[in-house]
This record gives sequence, C-alpha cells and structure tokens, in this order.
Amino acid sequence: MPRVQCGSCGKPLAAPDRGRPRQYCSRACQARAYRARKAESEEDRGHLTVDRIVRAGIAVADAEGLEALSMRRVAAELGAGTMALYRHVASKDDLVALMVEAALTEVPLPETPPRDWRDGLERAAYRDWDLYHRHPWILAKVLVTTRTHDSPALSADSEHAFASFDGLDLDPADAFRYLFLFASYVQGVALTYVSDVEAERRGAPVHHPSFDAYPRLGKAMRAMADPWELDELFASGLSGVLDGIAADLAGKGIL
Repeated sequence: MPRVQCGSCGKPLAAPDRGRPRQYCSRACQARAYRARKAESEEDRGHLTVDRIVRAGIAVADAEGLEALSMRRVAAELGAGTMALYRHVASKDDLVALMVEAALTEVPLPETPPRDWRDGLERAAYRDWDLYHRHPWILAKVLVTTRTHDSPALSADSEHAFASFDGLDLDPADAFRYLFLFASYVQGVALTYVSDVEAERRGAPVHHPSFDAYPRLGKAMRAMADPWELDELFASGLSGVLDGIAADLAGKGIL
C-alpha cells in the first residue's frame, strides 16, 4: 500500500482501514494549506488580466500554431494556475475569439481616404497580407465562408474595404462580387504562405521532384525561383485581379 503524506508538511500519515485517506496531519496543517491556496488565488487575480491572457495566447499561436494553444499552456506562460484563467476568460473558444479581435485591431484602419477604388483595395490587400505574416494562425479564423463571422473587427475591416467603391454608384451585388473575388485571391495566396510556415514548423522535408515527364510544367517551374518569391507573386497576381475589376467596371460604363 502506498504511503500517505500530509499535503502541507509532508509528514507520513497512517493509511486508514477504510474510507477516504487523510490529507493533513493536523488542523494547523490544513489551515496552512488553505491560506497558501488563498494567497495563490489572490496573486493570480492580481497579475492576470484579459489583455495579458490574450497576448500570451497570441504569442503561443504565433510561435507554435493554434494546435499548441490550450488554457493550461497559456497559464504556464503567465506563471499562473490554469483555473485562474477561467475567472477572466470563460473557455478556449472565447480566448481564440478575443485573440482574433486583438490581432485584427493591432494596426488601426487608415484614417485618410484612398485616392480611388484601386488604391483602397491595394491598401486593404497589403494590410491583410501583413496580418497573415504576423499571425499565420488567424487565416483559418477569417477565411471567406458562406457563414457570417461573429467578429466586430472583421466586419469593420470589410466595411472599410467596401468603402473603396464609394462614389462609383456601384450596384451592391457587384460590389460584393468584386470583394469576394478580391478576398478569395488574397487569402488563397496567403494559404500557400501559411502552409509553408506549418510545414517548416513540423520539419517536413523539401522535395525537388523531377519534371522530365511533364515538360510544360517543368519549364514553368524552372522559370521561377526556388523557393518562390511569394511577395512578388502576390503583387503581380493582385495587379491582375484589380485589372480584371477595372475592365468589368469599364464594361458597365462606370469608369
């Protein structure tokens, strides 16, 4: 039978013949343990805030991805007890939602209006591109979807992008289609970047396949740098997307 020790002083305790084992050797040790737990709880309340918890969560996700995020891990980063976090944030899902809001708002939206619709969308594109580089984990939480995101910051970001079309007398349905195309392109290229980040984090090997059986593919691949210059590809592709929107606007007689 394993030896039982006092939870406060460590003194060996006699194992009971039946019933629950004693935790403390005396009322004094029991009171001492209670005071220690209370002091730890008060210390946690004193140095923990929602903002500190959210920032710690972002730091974990930035370094290791959302799969590494847990309330226990964040508590360890803050030097606090796990249960202490729940006094400030109700659940991991709530923590992730707060992290998304904090990441989306860490760089304020531009206050100066764009020169024109194209300048507005370019600014929005590079704002998002930079966001996905700073916080790759956030892409999965803001992907274009048929379901509405419950995020005030994301709604404000979208509103700002739609404002790029102000003054064009554009049909709202056309504005939606243009922004859907625009966001799908930005997030699509960002997925390539995020996939590379995750593969590197896992230590996945880099493959250099032979394209001898696929001459057209091989010629195209050899024409690009290895690794690809994603920033350059992003810029050239964005220009093509905006050129397409401009052509469609011109076809409608708007430009």
